[in-house]
Amino acid sequence: MERQGRWAVTLLLAAALAGGMAGCDSKESAQERSDRIKAEGQQRVDEWMKVRNAGTVAGELIRDTALALGGTSPVEAVPDEAECRAEWERQILDEKYGRDLLAAWVAGCTDVDVAVPTTSG
Repeated sequence: MERQGRWAVTLLLAAALAGGMAGCDSKESAQERSDRIKAEGQQRVDEWMKVRNAGTVAGELIRDTALALGGTSPVEAVPDEAECRAEWERQILDEKYGRDLLAAWVAGCTDVDVAVPTTSG
């Protein structure tokens, strides 16, 4: 019985080694892999910036709407994190961007300039 047990372990080890070697038999060169990883990283950065910029546009709209309604100072009109998160939820942006980009959107939304009042004249 002990001999059969060793034989089974040997077969399992051989199968595991063969499986591991199969993963190494890739046609992707090291340079191709490096290029692919860089491209994927750049794609993530581009997506993050796109979502952050969309958050900035939303933050400016929230700010401008608050100012138009009156009774709010330019500083108070800049949305805070809670307002931006509420706007994310209101627009159901999880479906559009994915929950993992909420922080990027909120960062853009809260990073709007204080509106400078215009004077007529």
